[in-house]
Amino acid sequence: MGKVLVVEDEVLIRLTLVDALHEAGFDVLDTGSAEHAIEIINEQTIHLLFTDIQLPGKLTGLDLAHRVFERFPDAGIIVASGRIQPMSTDLPPAAKFFSKPFGFDEIIACFKAMNRP
Repeated sequence: MGKVLVVEDEVLIRLTLVDALHEAGFDVLDTGSAEHAIEIINEQTIHLLFTDIQLPGKLTGLDLAHRVFERFPDAGIIVASGRIQPMSTDLPPAAKFFSKPFGFDEIIACFKAMNRP
């Protein structure tokens, strides 16, 4: 399966999602900030991105999603938030939005549908 980058500052959500994705067969990298995620995508190829919108630091999850799309236009992207409802025009093309709370099985199913070998 593809390599997933999980960017979520809420540690419990991040660790639970990382475990669920590992169990589903994905290779997973994770971090709590968009700035660190940028460092990761500059060094490695990722196939799928999960990011919260509100993150610590200067960059938001939406900023990160657009940077990932620019670098990896075929990457599957999921953006999530419990507070913000972005307009579809705020998201990169083909990105999906999930409101928190979401089911981890929903995220996994969406990534499986997006995953391109």
